[in-house]
Amino acid sequence: MLKYSLCIEPVFPEVDFYERIELAAGLGFDAVEFWEPAGKDLSRIAMLAARNKIEIATCCALDAWGKHMSAPAEVVTANIRQSVRVALDLGCSSLIVLSGPVEDNLVAQKVRLIDNLKRAGEIAAREGVTLNLEALNSLVDHPGYYLDSANLGFEVLRQVGNPHVKLLYDVYHMQVMQGNIIATIIEHVGAIGHFHSAGVPKRHELYVGELNYRSIVKVIEAAGYKGYFGLEYWPTYTDHQQSLADVMKYLRA
Repeated sequence: MLKYSLCIEPVFPEVDFYERIELAAGLGFDAVEFWEPAGKDLSRIAMLAARNKIEIATCCALDAWGKHMSAPAEVVTANIRQSVRVALDLGCSSLIVLSGPVEDNLVAQKVRLIDNLKRAGEIAAREGVTLNLEALNSLVDHPGYYLDSANLGFEVLRQVGNPHVKLLYDVYHMQVMQGNIIATIIEHVGAIGHFHSAGVPKRHELYVGELNYRSIVKVIEAAGYKGYFGLEYWPTYTDHQQSLADVMKYLRA
């Protein structure tokens, strides 16, 4: 059965960040995830997850936007070493990394991105951590972002050649950019380390919009995917618990 993770950043804005872990567990999620780990009490997060019998699926590498994977090699390697320690402190085995913005020389940027991922992947692999490189849409949410295509992401990963470097396949972002969701997942599921999801358009509940997420999750399960399927959306309901409960009921129907 597919394991579900809740990104606790865009939900429950009126609730203390740490208390959201208990709410996610109460809603039946298998795991939680979040964005920037810097400034957060990592030991408290790990303790609350253990107390509530819920996993920590992933979080971003430290300063993932500033110290992105197209940055100079020495910046990337130093940051990944620190970020891997964060993952280990949290008891999770996955980090989200970003490509960075489009640069003037795209050929040189691609070569640097691949080389950096090779170095970073070796660091992560030694500790049993997987780096998930996220592809984002550049049409609506992230203008100027380099890795705005899953196809480019899979091409980069083939050249990196490390099973500890995979793609974070965000269904919302990739539907905005190129569609062909189910066929892409079937063809490339072995290179996908984590999923994110939200309704298209507007990034709200998964059953609102142009995607049939029930079909998508069935395909993911049938393909033998063993990782987490993350919910990362902004509820339209005033009652976020009800929104999440309704989405999970929809997905599991």
